[in-house]
Amino acid sequence: MRGDMGQIVQDVAGPALVGLLLSLLVSIALILTERLHARFSHDHVVGVQKFHKRPVPRIGGAAIAVGYVLIWPWLPEAIAGTWALIGLAGLPAFAAGLAEDLTKRVGVKARLIATMISGLIFALLTGYVMNQVDLPGMDWLLSITVFGYLFTAFAMGGVANAVNIIDGFNGLAAGSLLIMLAAFAWVGLQVGDELVVSLAVLYGALVLGFFLVNFPFGRIFLGDGGAYFAGYLLATLGVLLPARNPEISAWTAILICGYPVIETLASMRRKASREGHSVGKPDRVHFHMLAHRRYARRIAKGRKHLRNPATSVVTWTLPLITTAFVMISWSSALLSALFFFATVAIYGWIYRIMSLNGPRLPGALARLL
Repeated sequence: MRGDMGQIVQDVAGPALVGLLLSLLVSIALILTERLHARFSHDHVVGVQKFHKRPVPRIGGAAIAVGYVLIWPWLPEAIAGTWALIGLAGLPAFAAGLAEDLTKRVGVKARLIATMISGLIFALLTGYVMNQVDLPGMDWLLSITVFGYLFTAFAMGGVANAVNIIDGFNGLAAGSLLIMLAAFAWVGLQVGDELVVSLAVLYGALVLGFFLVNFPFGRIFLGDGGAYFAGYLLATLGVLLPARNPEISAWTAILICGYPVIETLASMRRKASREGHSVGKPDRVHFHMLAHRRYARRIAKGRKHLRNPATSVVTWTLPLITTAFVMISWSSALLSALFFFATVAIYGWIYRIMSLNGPRLPGALARLL
């Protein structure tokens, strides 16, 4: 699916607007009817990762999912078939997350497996797999069909769970998703890939509809269902972009998704190093939590209601950094890999600064924050 990009934008503009409105209206409807479903849908204020002051519906992902389904009749014929396959494959991820949102009884492992199943179904239905990562030996292994499919499932499940991990403050996950989807759309434009551009724009419209209600005051949360489903959608672009465009390395996709991926890897390393602490157990020292304590409170001094969204604004710096890197390195596997590890170093440096015993920021930067 390649052709005139101007025509592509024109073709998806209408469906994107429909998707945005559907997602927005369903989000508003869920807020207006929260008394009817509060018993099941409210995210209460007690917990190590809770930073809101009142119970809030955590089923915003339903708005994105409903919009995803209802937008189908408006889609161009060239996209509609792939859209249906992607949505079908995403059902396990969304269902497992929504079940956790409503029951609070679905384990971390079960949800991880569900997201990987979605990744595997996506690969089986569409035929797109990650079979090259520009690493000697690894590429040979991934050329074996079964390993290519399994790695795709693992990678897509990992990205979906990574998005769930960064879903901690009003607009943080949704805003980060919008930035990363914009990066995928931009690279898609550079290589003339209509499908990637169209999907990125349509995904972004669905997320934006929810974002308008979620940020800045958090009237509804994405929830596990929304984070897993939106993360899965992001992951489909991470597979499609290099699979459909040999000139684009998997490292470009990894760099675009760098913030949630790095946050997840850092979290796993941190928790694994603590005696008696499970990797799946939540803690209060994620990057965005330190940003909240160290900088957001200072930015919104005297305006407590703005501290939560201020945290998101500060933390969006990370996906903006990776997007800037991608605009330089999108056509080079080596540069994309180097920029990814540079982002790891930047993340580690800022994390140490924000930690209680870390060094202070340089004077000029500290004054800005």
